[in-house]
Amino acid sequence: MLRFKGIVIVIICIIIAALVISINPLKINNWERGNKDTIFGMVLGLDLIGGTHLVYEIKSKTGENPSVEDAEGVRKIIERRVNEFGVSEANVQLIGSPPDKILIQIPSQSQDKITFSFSNKDPDASLITDKLHQMGIEDFQIEKVENDFVLTFNTSLDQQKIDEIKNFLMNSLEVVIKINFSPKRIELPTGETKLEFPNKLDIDAVLEDEKIEYLSFTSKEFGAFEFTINNYGYDKDSMNDEIVSALSKLDYNFVNLEADGALNTFVASGGIQSAKRLIGSTAQLEFRIRECGDTKPEDLDESVWELVKCFDPQFYNEVATGLESKNLTDASPGTNAEIGQPVVNITFDDEGSDTFYEITDRISRTGDLLAIYLDNEELITPGADKAISGGSAYIYGRDINATRAREIAIQLRSGALPATLTLVQERNVDAVLGSESLSKSLFAGTIGFVLVLLFMMAYYKVPGVVSSLTLIIYVGFVLAIFKIIPVTLTLSGAAALILSIGFAVDANILIAERIKEELLSGRNLLNSISIGFNRAWPSIRDGNVSTIITAIVLFWFGSRFSTSVMQGFALTLGLGVLISMITSFYVNRILIVIVSRFNIVSNTNLYIPVVKKNKNFGD
Repeated sequence: MLRFKGIVIVIICIIIAALVISINPLKINNWERGNKDTIFGMVLGLDLIGGTHLVYEIKSKTGENPSVEDAEGVRKIIERRVNEFGVSEANVQLIGSPPDKILIQIPSQSQDKITFSFSNKDPDASLITDKLHQMGIEDFQIEKVENDFVLTFNTSLDQQKIDEIKNFLMNSLEVVIKINFSPKRIELPTGETKLEFPNKLDIDAVLEDEKIEYLSFTSKEFGAFEFTINNYGYDKDSMNDEIVSALSKLDYNFVNLEADGALNTFVASGGIQSAKRLIGSTAQLEFRIRECGDTKPEDLDESVWELVKCFDPQFYNEVATGLESKNLTDASPGTNAEIGQPVVNITFDDEGSDTFYEITDRISRTGDLLAIYLDNEELITPGADKAISGGSAYIYGRDINATRAREIAIQLRSGALPATLTLVQERNVDAVLGSESLSKSLFAGTIGFVLVLLFMMAYYKVPGVVSSLTLIIYVGFVLAIFKIIPVTLTLSGAAALILSIGFAVDANILIAERIKEELLSGRNLLNSISIGFNRAWPSIRDGNVSTIITAIVLFWFGSRFSTSVMQGFALTLGLGVLISMITSFYVNRILIVIVSRFNIVSNTNLYIPVVKKNKNFGD
C-alpha cells in the first residue's frame, strides 16, 4: 500500500514538473513564471544573456556625500526592491572609499512597454509607426487594448528614445480644441434683448496675445468653436491653462474647453524602465491639505474660477499634514471597482490612522482637497464627503497602470531611500558567453549527461537503468523548481548544477554497489535492495548534508559581501544537492523495488556489474 502511494506521488510530481517546464510563460492569476525567449523558460543571468550596467551617484538629502550608514542603507533597499520586483541575480554594490556611488548590473529585461491614450479621439496609428521607423526602431508591436495603445519592444529602450516618443505624441499630433461660450445679453434701443457670441476675430486677438498658433479654425453654432494645434503638450506641460487664461479675457462667458486627440496618459513600463524607476525613486509619499482659493479675482468669470481655484498654484495654498511614508504598514497593488482603474492600496499604523481621520474630517467640512505626492510628483488631489476611519485608503493617478501600481507598492514597502540617487552612467553589457557559445556548451553538457547514463546502464545493468531514469527525473525536478522559485541561472550557477548532477550520480553508484555487495553475500534480491539502500543512506546523507552546509555558508558570505555570483552558485548547489538526495534515495528505491518484481528482470545477475563465480550463484 505504501509502495503504491509512493509511485502515485512520484507520477504526480513528474507530471507537474513536465507541465511547469513545457508551459511558457506559466500564469496563475497574477503569478507568472517563465520566459518564452529562453530554454525551458529559465531566468538567465547577466553573464549568459547580457544586461544593463547602471552607476548612480549617492548624495545626502542636504547635497553632501553620504555617510557609510546611509550608503549601506541605500544598497540594502535597492537590493530588496529589485529582488521583490523579480529582477533576480542583480549585482548591487557600493563604489568608492568612503562609498559615494552604487553599481547595479541587471540581467536583460525583455519587452519594454509604453502604454498611452488620447482624449476622445485617437490619431492614425500609422503616424506612430512611421515615427518609430524614422527613429531606427524596427522590432516592436503596436496594439489597441480597450482605450489604450500598447507599444511592446523586444529590446530595451534608453531614456532618450522614450522621451523622443513622448515628445512626438504630445507635440506633433494634431489636437482639436473645442470651446464654448454662453451669449452676452445686449439691450437694444427698442427694448428688446439681443444674444451676442464672440466671433473669430475676437478669439484670434486673445490667442495672438498669448502667442498661441493654430493650424485651422472652424466656427460652429451658438458660441461653439474648434481650432487645431499640434503642440498641445501633456499634463502640467500642456497648453490647457494658457488657452483657458487667454479665452477668459474675452468679454463673454467662457463655458468649457475639450481637447480631442490630446495625449491623456503615458507610462513606460516593463523591462529595464521599471527597474530604473524602482532604483532611482526615493519613494517619499506625502499628504498635504490643499486650501483652495476663497477670493475670486474680479477679472475672472465664475465658471473659470471654479476650474482654477483648487488647481492653479497662484490661488491655492498647501500645508503639511504630518502623515508620511513612515506611517505606512503595508502597500499592495489592486484594482478599484468603483473607479475601474489600478490603484495602490495603503494601510496606516495607529498614529497614521488617527491623523488620516482628522485630515479627511477637515477637508469634508471645508471643501478643500487632499494632495498626495510621490517624490514631489503630484499623484491625485481627491476631496472627501466624510471622515475616513479604519486606517486604509488607496491612491491612483492618470499615469498609474497595473505595472506602475506594482512598482509604487514595492517602493513603499521597501521604505524610502535615505539619500538621493543621480544616474551618471548607463550602458549595455554583453554576455560573457555569446548565444553560439552557450548553445555549444549546452550541447556538450547534454552529450556528457547521455554518456554518463549509457555508462550507468551498461555497467550496472538494471540498477543502472533505474538510476538513469532517476537522474532524468531529477533533472526535470531541478529545472521545474528553479523555474518556479525562480532561480537565475548564471555561469556559476550552471557549474553548481553540473556539480549537483555529479552528486546525484555518485549517490546512485553507492546504492548500486551496496546492492551488489548484499547479493554477493548470499541475500535474496528484495532483501539485498532493502539493505543496500539502508546501508548506502548514511554515506549519501553525510556527504550531501556537508555540501548543503557549505552552500549555506557560501550564500551567507555572498549576502554579507554583496557577491551575487557566490550567492547564485551557493543557492543552485544547495537546491540541486537537496533534490538529488531525495530523488536518488526515495524515487530510485520506489522504482527499483517495482522493477525487481517483474520476472523478466528478477535474475540476480542483472543486478551485479561483474558476474563472479560463487557457490550461491550459477555460472
